[in-house]
Amino acid sequence: MTAPLAEERLSRILDLLSVQGPLRTTAITARLGVSGATVRRDLDTLARRGLIRKVHGGAALASQDQQYRDRQELQQTGKRRLAELAVSLIAPGETVYLDAGTTARQLAQALRRTPALTRTLRVVTHGLDVAYELNGECSLYVIGGEVYTSTYSLTGPDALAAIGRYNYDLFFVGCTSIDPSGHLTNSNLPEAGQKTAIMARSRRSVLLADGSKWGHAGFAAFAAFSDLSAWVTDQAPPGAHAAFTAAGVPVLSAETPDAARHAAVLRPAAIP
Repeated sequence: MTAPLAEERLSRILDLLSVQGPLRTTAITARLGVSGATVRRDLDTLARRGLIRKVHGGAALASQDQQYRDRQELQQTGKRRLAELAVSLIAPGETVYLDAGTTARQLAQALRRTPALTRTLRVVTHGLDVAYELNGECSLYVIGGEVYTSTYSLTGPDALAAIGRYNYDLFFVGCTSIDPSGHLTNSNLPEAGQKTAIMARSRRSVLLADGSKWGHAGFAAFAAFSDLSAWVTDQAPPGAHAAFTAAGVPVLSAETPDAARHAAVLRPAAIP
């Protein structure tokens, strides 16, 4: 397995701590496949950024809302590339549901850069940041509920009730982690249940996740690989491409020169 690059490692460490809670340095080292010295330097970097607090022999997350704001700076190049690729899957006139989270916000920003397409869309979201980005850019519906501060999202019974009233052409879904056993997982139950409910109302569900999400199991599984229409990523790690292909799910990688052409094949005709 190729060792992850610096910013990818930082993102992986945050995901591990989010899913599993405080971890010893030795456990993080084993999961990432790098040296203990490398992990200790990464933990020092994350501590300086205020994302974690170092505990005896390991580390734990700092406040969740601070984690979300600062994590917007991680993996940004890859997330921008995959967001631009994701836009090519959208047909004019569709009802598009955007998940909450930093990657979904990148997609919202990409949609702002394509106004000719975006003004034809109806966009639904429970992400506060996503709604902020798209306000005034399209027909926009915001699902209400309780604010879940770790992802700036709206969750709970009110959100689930609203989700069930509509149908969606395309759902761009995010995840905390991609379990190689064949499932998408999230770090908390309310959002996991919400993602499952949206997928049930969607004609197509496309995973929008950078390659750092691959390789570990999160707390709550909400979908199988086979429930997806495609996975849009910056670069699929070793083994990931084969696992999704075996499940019948196309992998669209922004690192692949002809990815946009392949994405266009998956895009339906414009809705009259």
